[in-house]
Amino acid sequence: MDMMGLAGTSKHITFLLLCQLGASGPGDGCCVEKTSFPEGASGSPLGPRNLSCYRVSKTDYECSWQYDGPEDNVSHVLWCCFVPPNHTHTGQERCRYFSSGPDRTVQFWEQDGIPVLSKVNFWVESRLGNRAMKSQKISQYLYNWTKTTPPLGHIKVSQSHRQLRMDWNVSEEAGAEVQFRRRMPTTNWTLGDCGPQVNSGSGVLGDIRGSMSESCLCPSENMAQEIQIRRRRRLSSGAPGGPWSDWSMPVCVPPEVLPQAKIKFLVEPLNQGGRRRLTMQGQSPQLAVPEGCRGRPGAQVKKHLVLVRMLSCRCQAQTSKTVPLGKKLNLSGATYDLNVLAKTRFGRSTIQKWHLPAQELTETRALNVSVGGNMTSMQWAAQAPGTTYCLEWQPWFQHRNHTHCTLIVPEEEDPAKMVTHSWSSKPTLEQEECYRITVFASKNPKNPMLWATVLSSYYFGGNASRAGTPRHVSVRKTGDSVSVEWTASQLSTCPGVLTQYVVRCEAEDGAWESEWLVPPTKTQVTLDGLRSRVMYKVQVRADTARLPGAWSHPQRFSFEVQISRLSIIFASLGSFASVLLVGSLGYIGLNRAAWHLCPPLPTPCGSTAVEFPGSQGKQAWQWCNPEDFPEVLYPRDALVVEMPGDRGDGTESPQAAPECALDTRRPLETQRQRQVQALSEARRLGLAREDCPRGDLAHVTLPLLLGGVTQGASVLDDLWRTHKTAEPGPPTLGQEA
Repeated sequence: MDMMGLAGTSKHITFLLLCQLGASGPGDGCCVEKTSFPEGASGSPLGPRNLSCYRVSKTDYECSWQYDGPEDNVSHVLWCCFVPPNHTHTGQERCRYFSSGPDRTVQFWEQDGIPVLSKVNFWVESRLGNRAMKSQKISQYLYNWTKTTPPLGHIKVSQSHRQLRMDWNVSEEAGAEVQFRRRMPTTNWTLGDCGPQVNSGSGVLGDIRGSMSESCLCPSENMAQEIQIRRRRRLSSGAPGGPWSDWSMPVCVPPEVLPQAKIKFLVEPLNQGGRRRLTMQGQSPQLAVPEGCRGRPGAQVKKHLVLVRMLSCRCQAQTSKTVPLGKKLNLSGATYDLNVLAKTRFGRSTIQKWHLPAQELTETRALNVSVGGNMTSMQWAAQAPGTTYCLEWQPWFQHRNHTHCTLIVPEEEDPAKMVTHSWSSKPTLEQEECYRITVFASKNPKNPMLWATVLSSYYFGGNASRAGTPRHVSVRKTGDSVSVEWTASQLSTCPGVLTQYVVRCEAEDGAWESEWLVPPTKTQVTLDGLRSRVMYKVQVRADTARLPGAWSHPQRFSFEVQISRLSIIFASLGSFASVLLVGSLGYIGLNRAAWHLCPPLPTPCGSTAVEFPGSQGKQAWQWCNPEDFPEVLYPRDALVVEMPGDRGDGTESPQAAPECALDTRRPLETQRQRQVQALSEARRLGLAREDCPRGDLAHVTLPLLLGGVTQGASVLDDLWRTHKTAEPGPPTLGQEA
């Protein structure tokens, strides 16, 4: 169809509609003559962009582009203009277009009339209502510009030396450039280059089917990654041979180091059946994954497992077994290693380790071991018929690599319900050291978690009596005590073998002998019952449950009680203090007894026996010289006043105040002379009225004028007045005044 009669875009659109009516082919294309079409883009930020045309196979071609703008009611048209081979001299171009509607991809082949060996110009027009938008024009030799396909099949991912290696098969000839992009949960896309994939390089591999394979290396991270691959054809000259392919499907990769689990293992003691329950508590850690890996396999942990490895009885057929995390286990008293595993696309990774030490039976069960020459025999109680036994023995305090074990399957049942095992090959239990012996039993020996502990014991090989003899026995004397010390027996290093020490001490004269039993944890004992200046000898031995030990070399010593000077001084001081204390107590006791038996006499000034009455005590007595008394004084007698100590009320008993009596038989002159003498004697002795306080005249022994009368000052006054009235005489000094 000739379009020369029409000019401008309107003509182009008119004939475009006419051509669409008769178009045919895969792209519904139509070929027209080129007219004055606009050369540049529409200039709007909206519209088609990034147009790319390429060969996808030997005969198939494709053009694709991107579009920015509203998607509703938009239609796209791909234009391709070229110079036909028969018009090269004129240079007249012909154009062909393909309508794709809203799609942004157009596929065509050589039969559509598009030359693939010559240059072709392409652009895209997008029509939205009455508005047309045009992309940039590109020129392309289609046959040499080939777009490769991304890895479509399975991409194998492996991890090694902090790098990820991805391998995939390719259907076409190898030799492409490869790029990758990756992102993590907290980062955006990062572009990386895998390098050229050449036959001589390490990136091209051949699989078992004879096809070619490409590979790419990228860093490994401690976080989950999402990785995509794209390829581009590379010419022999090194120049690009086509556009980049689309990105492959996401490849999800778990982190190199998985977060550690926090599983808690709870173990119960061994029960009567020789097994212990193990319970696992806790949750496995959850991984954060990128957006494209959510819900896709690869980055997440597939499942968590527990690897149970039995370290004891390694001669069994299978020593380990894997169980799901959280399963309750019943294990024997053997030593185990439990590893928590996380299964990912890289395989199994250990995220937690836990060691379960061996546990012995609380109940002691007898084990008969006999060694003779090169033959060792053991015997223990049999289990149910059909049980397989694992006998394990190892030198105590040595590494587990020195452990020996053997599987025993009794051929027939013993009537005595005993299992006997004997062997004559090395190693034997004849060396003088401690052995730990354990017997396990199982009905299913191929499962390492079905064993049970039936016996665990310790055995000291060789001559235990000789090897267990205590050494370095010494005697220590401290003051008046004697103690025996020794180094621990070699049997003490073997649990449960040494039962006691026996210490024997005897006098050399044979008159005395005694033994002391010492617990196996002590190495010292104090001897008692020894006599001074006697020679003794002491020996020690270590006994086991089977037989007594051998006595150590005797140690001779003598014992003498020593008294120190300091103790003598203390004893003397104690005796002196005792005598002094007894004497003091005796003196105080005798004084108290004498006071009660013979009460002391009161002092005159301290007694109220001669106290004057209140009325008389206030009178003023005037004593005159003896010459002034006209009365006749009688002979003087001493009057002693006694006041019992028990009366404190100041009254006198009738016995304390004898009746006053006047000796009227004597002449008056004689009485006066005696009174004068008495007064003179009182003055001489200093017993005048001013020497004693008022009212205290009774506190002295006063020689009164009346013989045999004992009274106070008031009694003396009454006597005086009575005498003057009864017997008149010469006036006294007081009367003359």
